[in-house]
Amino acid sequence: MALRDLLIAPRAPDPDAGAGRAGRRRAGHPLAAVLGGLRVGRGDRAAATAFAASLGVLAPARDVRAVGVAAGLVAAGRYPAALVCVHAAGDEASGAGLRAPARAAAARLAVSLRARGVDADARGKVVLTELDDDPAASAARALAAAGPLPTVLAVAAREPDLDVLLAAQDAVLVALPPSADPALAELAAAGARDLAPGAASISLALDPVSRALALAGLRAPGVVRSAVEGLVA
Repeated sequence: MALRDLLIAPRAPDPDAGAGRAGRRRAGHPLAAVLGGLRVGRGDRAAATAFAASLGVLAPARDVRAVGVAAGLVAAGRYPAALVCVHAAGDEASGAGLRAPARAAAARLAVSLRARGVDADARGKVVLTELDDDPAASAARALAAAGPLPTVLAVAAREPDLDVLLAAQDAVLVALPPSADPALAELAAAGARDLAPGAASISLALDPVSRALALAGLRAPGVVRSAVEGLVA
């Protein structure tokens, strides 16, 4: 499957295209009632019980787990834990590897997720869950379990239901390899801006050490850290 197919969602004709499109798409979708309980809006946070940032990530299947966990590590910030939901479009997760010892809050969140029928693995402050064959529904269950904690929804394939969930995030980060065609990178960034209030695009090359440290929940690559901090500040 081409990188274009992974990151650029096909668009059906939309007579209401333009400002407010993402909001209309969420409002008429079967997941809208679930989404309504997941997050308070960015403008409402100051007046409501504080919710941490929610972040979407778009990246190739080979990188999406590492980028997602790295983004979760940064988003966790002063919070005790962060949830990262990954949909890697058929790419199998690797087996046991380097893992940071789970923090207490992350371990509790993993237990809560498993009680809801969602597989979860804690590493440091990050809880990673691989979305199942119904990724939108399993993501909605997992995100609801996170409550006010930071969340990351990291996907390697644009699907209509996943786009609805991505549109409910505060911001979307696009991470592409340096070899990506510049026109493709711009299209991906434009698609992200159409989904969420904030968006950023980065060029990222992960060497084996950087990939292992990110997946372990130990260290985020500098470019990911800078981009996430800029989006969720």
